[in-house]
Amino acid sequence: MNPGAYYIPYAVDRRLQMADLIEALQNLARQRGRGDASPLLSLRTLPEREGARISHLSISQRLSQAWISLTGQPFRQHQSLSLSAMRRGEPFALIGGGSATRQTLHLLAFELLRGETQSTALLLVPDADGVEMHRGELERLTTALDAQLRVAAAEGSGLRAAFGAHIVVASPSSLHDRLLRHHDRAWQGFWSRLQLVLIADAHCYGGVAAGHLSALLLRAQRLVSNDSLPFLGVSMADAQDASETLSDVTGRPWRLIPVDDVPRPAVGLALWCAGDNRAREAAALALGMQRAGASAHIVCLPLEVPMLRSLLGSNVVGVSVGANPQSAHVQIMMGAACGAAILQQAVDNDSRLVILLLGDDPAERLITRLCACDPAHLPLIDDPPPVWVAAPSNAYVVAQHLICAASERPISAVEVDAWQVNSIVARLETHQQLSLLPEVGRAWQPLPGGGDPYEGFDLHAAGAALPMIFDDQGRIVATLDPSAFDRWAFPGAALPPLRGGYRVVSRDETDLKLTIRSVSEGRRTFPLRHCTVRVRDCRERRTLRGQEMAWGRVMVDEEIYGYREVSPGDAPVDRALVPALTTTWSAPATWVDLPVAVGETGQLVGWSLAVAVAIRTLLTFTDAVPAYDADARRIYFVDAQPGGNGLAAWLYEHIEELLPLAYDIALDCRSDPLLDSLARADMDWLLGLLGGVAVPAPTRQPVEQGAGGRGQGAGGREQEAGGRG
Repeated sequence: MNPGAYYIPYAVDRRLQMADLIEALQNLARQRGRGDASPLLSLRTLPEREGARISHLSISQRLSQAWISLTGQPFRQHQSLSLSAMRRGEPFALIGGGSATRQTLHLLAFELLRGETQSTALLLVPDADGVEMHRGELERLTTALDAQLRVAAAEGSGLRAAFGAHIVVASPSSLHDRLLRHHDRAWQGFWSRLQLVLIADAHCYGGVAAGHLSALLLRAQRLVSNDSLPFLGVSMADAQDASETLSDVTGRPWRLIPVDDVPRPAVGLALWCAGDNRAREAAALALGMQRAGASAHIVCLPLEVPMLRSLLGSNVVGVSVGANPQSAHVQIMMGAACGAAILQQAVDNDSRLVILLLGDDPAERLITRLCACDPAHLPLIDDPPPVWVAAPSNAYVVAQHLICAASERPISAVEVDAWQVNSIVARLETHQQLSLLPEVGRAWQPLPGGGDPYEGFDLHAAGAALPMIFDDQGRIVATLDPSAFDRWAFPGAALPPLRGGYRVVSRDETDLKLTIRSVSEGRRTFPLRHCTVRVRDCRERRTLRGQEMAWGRVMVDEEIYGYREVSPGDAPVDRALVPALTTTWSAPATWVDLPVAVGETGQLVGWSLAVAVAIRTLLTFTDAVPAYDADARRIYFVDAQPGGNGLAAWLYEHIEELLPLAYDIALDCRSDPLLDSLARADMDWLLGLLGGVAVPAPTRQPVEQGAGGRGQGAGGREQEAGGRG
């Protein structure tokens, strides 16, 4: 177990009621308040949901008895529907339901393997903490069933046991670097008998992660020895466009099954002012709830997990930390950056109280004001579900996985045609990363001496080397998205972006390493940039409130020449970076010609819309890179990842929906010393667009390849899909 984690049963102890937890929270608010100012900003109750049961589920009697004995729950309609879909070989997605969907995935795996004792199943989980949680719950079900089915994780101390297990729980990294890399050795028996692939928390695969998921599944399917594809099932939080994205990722139609038939007790939802010490406030709340007899789970960004565990200590019982919700009486969300999907999961996860900590980042300022105006409406809960924006065919991601797939088994011409990757294979041949085998029948394999194709894998990286983060004692803390490394991880930067808690002590460009140190959370930084944008091709063009708008592919030269820094009680200070950081990348972008000119200093303009994207979708605000061209009076929104993360194409269609939200975000940032100039610049151009002449419907025109924008720039480096850039 990780430090700070604890044993969690299938369902939390129901003897603690919501009223008890709210009383404990109000006591903490009185203790931690200052004068008449209470940190408890809002408290509301989400009503109880009765649920609906079915009289019978067509599974084995032993499994039925074990399930009821372990969970104390009857069976539900969504379980019957998903069981029927699995038996027909129809991919299905369980939408919502929190921990109930996790348990249903486990039930389905046991039912399939009960009748196929020589078969195996793969359960794919987003991170290592989730792997441990699923493995523990599956083992408890095995014990209750008294079955001969073996369960193991493909990582950690139990790795060897996984070689002969019936159900293997793996993260994407262990699937890539262990099960697929060594498919013909230790894992040969597993692949030869694979019947079922289950994916937990599919909403975690936004942007380029969807491309990695698609490629991992494709590589897995070609190793299965039988002719039929493995059954597919996923669990996920509610998200718009889920059906289309799942179909794009897998190439197969999906059946969506809402999990709204599970009873849920009334849940308290509290907004808590975290001030400048978000992590310490979360730890204090968790320990306060623990003293009141409740278990607490803190949900935070992956980079913040080590910080929280250090604050809590290794011997604490009843408090856990992770990037996703786990079963506990109280879920403590470390701010809006965790996302609407994660917050909804926390509400549905059989908890009695969910606490959302709000600090000073732009989205949290907006939420604080909106809830003060209307306490009955919480944007992340009461608004429509977030949109699943994805890039299932990023060329850089595809190229990386093609080389790995060819290492596992030569890729045939039939596969290349079926996958529609002829141009990428040709480029890989040109770069001498794939070679055509001389035998009759066209097939490709990697050239020897080309390096390890499995290195540098990360769900949020587009075929680039993966930066590593170390603490000042030389211990690995986390990995970092390469685009975030280029833009947000300069020497002296506060990480995570706009939140702080760590300071970048040193940066190694050659080995892509960061050294960070824990510091006061109140310190925040923002990069100051020069950008040059050149349009490589324009795909579509239309009118946005009287202004021309388009989307296509661009080349960006970016220079980070300094940063703005602010600490509590101090005025903002601009600091120079010597040497400046430069990078070049090619990606899709959406651009709009503005009705008014705006201040361009430091390229701060546009970030309010990037924050709005993070509120409305499953992406983060760092997934969009704004760049303003003062000469052309044009603003670009570029996908942060080389090759694209799907955002630009989606933004082209939906930007009208985000403009009012972006304006509200900018409005609420005027009093922030770090973001004041950003807010005023964004209010100028957003108000110009919002006050423009609206047109009844978009008018699209096919266009030829066009010229690009101009701006201040610095040269850099560029990756090419299929090349080692």
